[in-house]
Amino acid sequence: MAVRDLRAAKRYANALFSTALKMDALDQIEKDLDSIHNLMLQNSALHEMWESPMVPGPKKHELLQEIFTDSISPLTQSFLQLLADKRRENILGEVRHELHLLADSSRNLIRAEATFAVAPTTDEQRLLVESLAARTGDRVELTCHIDPSILGGVVVRLRDTIIDGSVRGTLETLREKLLQEA
Repeated sequence: MAVRDLRAAKRYANALFSTALKMDALDQIEKDLDSIHNLMLQNSALHEMWESPMVPGPKKHELLQEIFTDSISPLTQSFLQLLADKRRENILGEVRHELHLLADSSRNLIRAEATFAVAPTTDEQRLLVESLAARTGDRVELTCHIDPSILGGVVVRLRDTIIDGSVRGTLETLREKLLQEA
């Protein structure tokens, strides 16, 4: 996605976020955008129609109304129509992502991903969540993954930060130091 499109996505997400907050509809808008995203992943014809410059805005309005009539909120429906009218259909995915970030921030919530070499115990997960919460001052929602290639320890992705506490990461750092000294 071009820088220009990313800026536009952030502007649209901010506007949708503000409106959703005023209407006390943030949770619903997030669910709607997630449902639309999943539906477009499952249905390539819908995705192609949505992003096609050959399908005029009014036709997209009609199709969206037909597909989503009682399943998404009027605000989401209006937002999709606005994107179609402005020919900004291609930024919907990034708007969804940015809206989730804004919503999480407003809830003092950080979503973290932790990759372990072996499945962590419940206590290990709890301790990691507590440690990350103390570090950030926010509530932390943790998603765990297993990747034996890290050999041991944990790699945590927290927003744009990666904390590499893996055995593999430690060995690679040691290797780099040794190569620099040689």
